[in-house]
Amino acid sequence: MMKVFLRKILVFFIPIAIVWGALEWFYRTVPSNYTYKHKIIKERYNEIETLILGDSHAFFGVNPSYIDTETLNLANISQSLYMDQLLFEKHEDSLPNLQNVIITVGYYSLSKLKNTKGEIWRKYFYQNQMDLEIPIISPWDVKQYSLALTRRLNKSISLVHAYLDEGTIIGCDAKGWGDYYDSTNGQSLDVESWGAAKRHEDFLFDFSENIGRLQAIIDACKKKNCNVYIVDMPVYHGYVSYLNPDKLEKVTNSCKVLENDNENVRYINLRQDYRIEDSDFYDPDHLNHKGAKKYTQIINQLISTSKNDR
Repeated sequence: MMKVFLRKILVFFIPIAIVWGALEWFYRTVPSNYTYKHKIIKERYNEIETLILGDSHAFFGVNPSYIDTETLNLANISQSLYMDQLLFEKHEDSLPNLQNVIITVGYYSLSKLKNTKGEIWRKYFYQNQMDLEIPIISPWDVKQYSLALTRRLNKSISLVHAYLDEGTIIGCDAKGWGDYYDSTNGQSLDVESWGAAKRHEDFLFDFSENIGRLQAIIDACKKKNCNVYIVDMPVYHGYVSYLNPDKLEKVTNSCKVLENDNENVRYINLRQDYRIEDSDFYDPDHLNHKGAKKYTQIINQLISTSKNDR
């Protein structure tokens, strides 16, 4: 009876072990946005003059091809200011020609807590694929040793299918810009605005931790004679209408304080810029290729003007 039981246990676990091993091999060997960006920043340390940090709004919305200086987009989907700071601190001493840091902020950026939402599983990829030391990962956390355990099985399987269909899971160009939001997602901006606003509402008004992270980056940039541009990216007016106006005002005022208190900081508020067109958007809070070109050129012009003014 014991042999039969053990045999059944073995039969049950063998397929699980095979699936786990295959996914682990996939995550350890197939290049991703994380491995690719880590590779290109190391290769371009001596060239980079402008570094872009931020979440998906920067990843899709700020295209280095339209910035005059040598630029790398180190932003990523759901990248928090916590990760922005860790990335900057890892690479700052290796960037001898850094002149500008562009950091995007949005409605939830300053209130976003570390280790929440998208960061819950992504932190392991920053650690394993970008060689970051992540203090929020416990040394007893087994997921840091197995990327196959970090995501739900259906998500991993979908990623494998995407790789088999496209031949890659890298979603950015050679300068780190997210290049697959080419036009629109086909949905109504007005219909999608409510859902996007609700997803981004955390009901938090304590910005102190993230203001501290921004200030740490700003202070390090001062020592390098480097300017910091805090950019509130364009969003669809319907999306803005569903956001808490008091929190929006606090975001604006907090960024203005950073600008006023630091001579190397400029706050660029494009949230409701007069040049915004519906055709600029992929969805209510992300620019498409057209919008990214348009607003990166605007940011580039403002950076040039800012330098002349200082």
